[in-house]
Amino acid sequence: MILSKKRIIFFFLYICFLILLVEVVSRAEWSIRREVPFFSPNTYFYYPELRNIERKSINKEDNIFDILLLGGSVLHEKRSNIYQVLLEKMTFATKRKIRVHNLSEPGHTSLDSYYKYRHLSNKKFDLVLFYHGINDLRLNNCPTLMYQNDYSHYSWYKIINLFERHRNIRNIASLYSLYYRLIRTEEKLSSPPLYIPRKTPTEEWTKHGSNIKSADAFRLNLKKILEIAYRKQEPVLLMTFSSYVPKDYSLERFENRELDYCLNECPIEIWGTPKNIVTGLTVHNEIIKSFAENSAGVVFVDQEALIPKNGLYFNDICHLTHKGCERFVDNIMEVILNLASLSPASRNSETFTK
Repeated sequence: MILSKKRIIFFFLYICFLILLVEVVSRAEWSIRREVPFFSPNTYFYYPELRNIERKSINKEDNIFDILLLGGSVLHEKRSNIYQVLLEKMTFATKRKIRVHNLSEPGHTSLDSYYKYRHLSNKKFDLVLFYHGINDLRLNNCPTLMYQNDYSHYSWYKIINLFERHRNIRNIASLYSLYYRLIRTEEKLSSPPLYIPRKTPTEEWTKHGSNIKSADAFRLNLKKILEIAYRKQEPVLLMTFSSYVPKDYSLERFENRELDYCLNECPIEIWGTPKNIVTGLTVHNEIIKSFAENSAGVVFVDQEALIPKNGLYFNDICHLTHKGCERFVDNIMEVILNLASLSPASRNSETFTK
């Protein structure tokens, strides 16, 4: 049967209509889920926090000192007031306009921070503050053969890695929705599991966490962040990741509030076993120190050594109390004030000389 020219045109238009309809429905869905504009790129579906920063004019030519925060929940406004304390102390000390742009999100790792920082290539910050260490460790809770350096053994990264590697397709919402559902379905139905658990890992998984497989990935992600900062001539403040584990720690004692933590927010077990997490933080902190010693454009503060180890400063292994947040900011004030007192040219000359 030979199709007529009209039928061919009809089928072509019908297919185009279906594609358009799927795209409209997908955009509507993600706009509702993430509360982003209808015509947003796919990036805002998984990193909606980028939107407010990308809309701003950020450069080094004005009299505004712009600080970018890259981290996880320790720096996020829902878990700490570091953002507010830093903004207030800097504004009071410098008597100039300070803007703190916070890209930190609960659960995000150094890979998320690399992706987000890469998206801001046209913004010129006066200082980038990097504070990571614990969230990457959760990715170690899997057999060695399952582990992937791009973290794609966790479904979140399996999804976004595709769109971050092929950024020319990142604005097709229907493609994102299709791939999202494909990976989530695969995650739910696969046996044995293809991805690490989204929630607290089981004992079967945490036993693999003694091998700190994330070290190479953490090193690579930080290296790529510093390379971007160097190209943009943006100073980076590196800090060791501060933690506190009471000697008598156990999950039962934590849940019964028998430890000297303040709010008892998150048990260590959501990241792995206490022993493995302490070991992993030591490994990651050594990587941070190594970059601080050998990288141009980097200033360093040893938060792990400077924040006292007791419940006055910690709500759990890593989240800080109000007093802890103030101590955190006080530890970095001298370094930041020194940079803020310099002109952009002098700042570059002083920090990019290693």
